[in-house]
Amino acid sequence: MIDELNTLALMRARDQGRALLATVRRAMIEVERPARHALVCLLADGHLLIEDVPGVGKTTLARIIARAIGGHDARIQCTADLVPSDIIGVEIRSDNPALRPHVFDPGPLFANAVVLDEVNRATPKLQAALFEAMEERFVSVAKKRHPLPRPFFVVATMNPYNPEEETFRLAHGQRDRFAIATAIGYPSERGEFDLLDRFAGYDALADIDPIVAPGDVVKVQRGVALVHVPDVVREYIVKLVRATRDHDGVSTGASPRAALSLQRCCQALALISDCTEVQPDHVEELFVPCLAHRMQFQPGVDGIATAQAILESVAPPAWKKPTLVSAEDDLLDAHVPEPLSADLPGVSRLQRKLESA
Repeated sequence: MIDELNTLALMRARDQGRALLATVRRAMIEVERPARHALVCLLADGHLLIEDVPGVGKTTLARIIARAIGGHDARIQCTADLVPSDIIGVEIRSDNPALRPHVFDPGPLFANAVVLDEVNRATPKLQAALFEAMEERFVSVAKKRHPLPRPFFVVATMNPYNPEEETFRLAHGQRDRFAIATAIGYPSERGEFDLLDRFAGYDALADIDPIVAPGDVVKVQRGVALVHVPDVVREYIVKLVRATRDHDGVSTGASPRAALSLQRCCQALALISDCTEVQPDHVEELFVPCLAHRMQFQPGVDGIATAQAILESVAPPAWKKPTLVSAEDDLLDAHVPEPLSADLPGVSRLQRKLESA
């Protein structure tokens, strides 16, 4: 069993993650799966791509998450006339550097949560600058490197490719910068009725307050690394990734970076699912959202269907589900050092019992 302090850290991270998910659920209708994937992406310290038709709530979901994690959030509406300096920033040159040094004026990219709206309307030059910053977490201006704030979470929205509407394709290497690609889809008949009834004169963002501070988000991201990945599950991930490279409908399979990203996203999903270990069903849920956009397919091949076929071709290992709840009774009598106890807010039932003991 994992040690007591790690369990407490996991439970705190779980509570904060669930609070973020509950916020999105209250603010939107019928977005359970994309909202969960968005939260997983945030906790895994990755970036999210939402690709769908206009008007289904892509930007709204992205902005709700950006506001809920506190800190500074920014929204960038991508257009064909934007240049990299518009979003990265510029260095203001001084005519007398000895008396007044050059000053860097950061752009809107310097935020904890950045919404890149309609990213495929940006030119390839701007896209390259954006994705370099997303990968390196630095930007370079006038031969100087400037670190981006932590956490740094990018949610990019994208409409379906249409050359008549001045959209540009994202290159394979640029898609690989996103940990998860998801879609929202149209609501059901009942969901659309509730949407009209609830949001006709109401702004979904009006009542969104920060749930966690930026520093807490970083702590939760570190807590994700404490979730154990059994060897049999890790072997399952390896088999799935290698199967993408041998499929006839795939021209370029998933990379080792994709395998690492899938494992970390599965750890995040296990955390908010009350599990102390990553399980095969976590891998099954995230395989397509994490890897389908990272592969290149043969002409005329349906990428999502092919990725699903690859998933079904590899048998998952048998598994018995352990949970964080089952560890509570063993921890109720555990001694918690005072500094740690003081640092943990009483957000879970276990923590409240420990602090009142």
